[in-house]
Amino acid sequence: MKQVKIIKKKDDYTMEYEVGDICKVTGTWYGGVHIEGKTGIPVSIDREEYIELDAQEKPEQAAAENVRMDEQNGHSESKGDEAAAEDVLERDIEVGDIVRHFKREWVSEESAEYLYKVLAFAQHTETGEKLVIYEALYPPYKTCARPYGMFMSEVDRTKYPDVQQKYRFEKVETKRWV
Repeated sequence: MKQVKIIKKKDDYTMEYEVGDICKVTGTWYGGVHIEGKTGIPVSIDREEYIELDAQEKPEQAAAENVRMDEQNGHSESKGDEAAAEDVLERDIEVGDIVRHFKREWVSEESAEYLYKVLAFAQHTETGEKLVIYEALYPPYKTCARPYGMFMSEVDRTKYPDVQQKYRFEKVETKRWV
């Protein structure tokens, strides 16, 4: 069963949990997770109130991570080499960052085409696969999900030999599109 660390407390009047508590997830709901409170009663907490702790992760490491959606149904799967490969691909992209797809090289810099805002990092509810949720900054402002490994991967040089950008998505270092 997954665990979460409380990073924000929306209900100041409840004594069932405090900021910094590490709680076992007893279930999920569309807006967050259920935990067992200090007195044993079930408590529903919102996504922005916690960060998910991976089994191999230390709580201090998780505190620095972005809020991710909890894996539903509480099952855990061995990820083996897949998790190790994804760790290698981790980069400095965070929730709220503006990123550019490598195909932006083919359009005008005045356009917002191929610019996206990272909305969240998530986990597939059945497979546990890490996902990146992002929104286009150009019409029709589509919200998309892509596997984390693919989002963070380098451009396929066989398929796109003339592209100058190293990664499929790279952080935009300007305030213009914020």
